[in-house]
This record gives sequence, structure tokens and C-alpha cells, in this order.
Amino acid sequence: MRKQDPRWLLVFAANLLLWWLVGLANDYLSRYSLHLYVGGLFVVYSSLQLDRKHGLIAVALTGLLFDAAEPVPFGTSLFLFGLIHATLLYGRRQFPREGSVFGIVIAQLANLFLFIALSFLLVGANPNPAGAWLRLFVDLLASQLVILLIAPWFLTLQARLMDLARIHPETGRPVVV
Repeated sequence: MRKQDPRWLLVFAANLLLWWLVGLANDYLSRYSLHLYVGGLFVVYSSLQLDRKHGLIAVALTGLLFDAAEPVPFGTSLFLFGLIHATLLYGRRQFPREGSVFGIVIAQLANLFLFIALSFLLVGANPNPAGAWLRLFVDLLASQLVILLIAPWFLTLQARLMDLARIHPETGRPVVV
């Protein structure tokens, strides 16, 4: 491991870029009463490719970013992202980590879990909870479709950032070209 290891910073920078782009898309889609939530995509690369320490730092900073910007009790996103990160770390030796197909599937499942968990936490504050579920279902379908479309790009972006920095994502050792 290098003395100054920027792996967590590269992943967090990519997460920040995606967060900003999704925010722009949500701003545009708000006139159609549609909201995209792609939280599952922010955890996948950190959990499957980085080592425990750097992955946890990137996931924790991303969770805090979500907590600061989303209308959830502070620490909720941090806890849920950390839970997914820990689950993926526990079983990642059995997972095929190369290629983006498995990453897309994990992003879909993680996003489904996050969306449902946050919906159950927050639907009670809605004045019409029964009517909110249909809107949430439409938002979930749109979010899952968007993840299906952008996950290959995003996972490749994060891998390419590691290539440009000439760092092996898991070990932190310099990669000789």
C-alpha cells in the first residue's frame, strides 16, 4: 500500500459526479412527478473491488453525502450503505467480480433493498400513505431501468479512474504499464 493512497478519493469523486448527474435528472423529471433513486449503484464498486478500509471510507462518505442532501434522518443512508457494503464484503470471495454483468445485478438488488427500506421509513410522513405506494412503485421502476442503463458506464468509469491513476483497486500497489 502506498503512503498516500487515493483509491477512496477516486471512487468518492466518481460517486459525487454521479450524484450530481442524477440530481440534474431529478430536477428535470420533477415536472413529471418522477424521482430517480440509484443509491445501490454507489456501493457496488467500493464493495467488490476495493479493500475493506478504502471501500468503507468511500461508502461512508457517500452515505454522509446522501444523508446531507436527502430528506432522511441523519445517519440512515450511512447505515444502509454500510450494511450493504458489509454484506458484499462478507461474500465477495464467492462472487465473480470481473466484468460488469454481476455488478449490474448487485446494483439492481442493492437499489431495490435501499428503495424499499427508505420507503417504509418515510411513507408514514406522507399525508396519503396509501396513495404514495403507486408513485413509489413508478419511481422504483424508473430507477431500476436507469441503473440498468448507466451501471456499465459508471462501473467502467470507476475502473478507468484506477487505470489512469495506475493503482490496483484491491491492493493499492502501482500497476506497471
